[in-house]
Amino acid sequence: MGLNPSTRVFKAILLGTILTVPLFAQDARVDVSKRSTAIPKSCESVVPAAIEGTVDVTALVKEAICKGSGDMLADYTYVTNTVKREKDKKGKIKQETFTYEVFFPTLKSGMRTRGILVVTSHNGVAVPPDELEKERVRSAERVEKEEAKLAREAPATAESTSATRDSHGTGGEGATPAGTVMMPLGMYTYTGINRTAFGRRRGGVTLAVTTFLKSCELTQARREDIDGRETLIFSFTPRPEVQFSDNEKYIAQLKGEIWIDAKDRIVTSLIGWPTNAAALTPGSLAPSSGERPPAVYVEMMRLPRQGIWFPHVIRINGADYRTLFDGITTDSTSTYSDYIRFTTEVKDVKVGTPNNEP
Repeated sequence: MGLNPSTRVFKAILLGTILTVPLFAQDARVDVSKRSTAIPKSCESVVPAAIEGTVDVTALVKEAICKGSGDMLADYTYVTNTVKREKDKKGKIKQETFTYEVFFPTLKSGMRTRGILVVTSHNGVAVPPDELEKERVRSAERVEKEEAKLAREAPATAESTSATRDSHGTGGEGATPAGTVMMPLGMYTYTGINRTAFGRRRGGVTLAVTTFLKSCELTQARREDIDGRETLIFSFTPRPEVQFSDNEKYIAQLKGEIWIDAKDRIVTSLIGWPTNAAALTPGSLAPSSGERPPAVYVEMMRLPRQGIWFPHVIRINGADYRTLFDGITTDSTSTYSDYIRFTTEVKDVKVGTPNNEP
């Protein structure tokens, strides 16, 4: 992107994942860094939207963008399980699964590094513990060398580092304390699949909740109680005048629903289907029930103790809609779980043990 080293370290970089990887995830990346400013730009001048009676949709969309613009994922370790389904040339369904552990070491300089993502099992077969530990150490060493180089080129000031550490409030239930600006209560992710990951030369697809909020028209459909929480459910259609990037052009062919938590004002689910029913590939992997599977699906989960929202399920379904995603013809679903707030350090190429948040 042409970012200078300082920006590369401290700019809010959204989550990106390549879903086809070798046994140890050398081709998969998780980039989440702390911002250099405490308040995200998307939260500047945002005020709570009116939702009683007639919903102020424009204001609610701005609020939902702000509430999901956090950078706190780097404070957590978590587990990702990815399932990839596709059809081979003979029409036979092939499925492959990976389970990863993801964590973000802090260097001795205090800088937070790129996430370390290590495969712990492949197709249900666990990686032997000794090999797993060796890969953790090798991954930490690679990250330390790269980030140490950036630190020499553009060392962070103590003030800017300190300012980013407490940039999010987790007071619970989405309340904005009186006299303070609105702050995020979670983090939407940016998931990308490149065709190069599947042996092709170019093209790909990206899935980001914020893009849908900014580029689609929302119409309130109903209110529902979802897991004991009031939820506002909106139908979405893309605005015809929006010019999407190449990896997001598929959005112009979708319609669906966006769910927003009424208390925390953050998107909890996004479900999209092609507007053209014929887009469903004949002989697809769809269930026999006849229901059309979603082309894209995002589900968030709320950590009850911390009161913040993180990804739970992300799906990009190119297997059932083979002409939709710029050559991506796999159905990739990633499930995120076991979020634990932690502290780790890279010291002498050793990774500290995560500590559960009390």
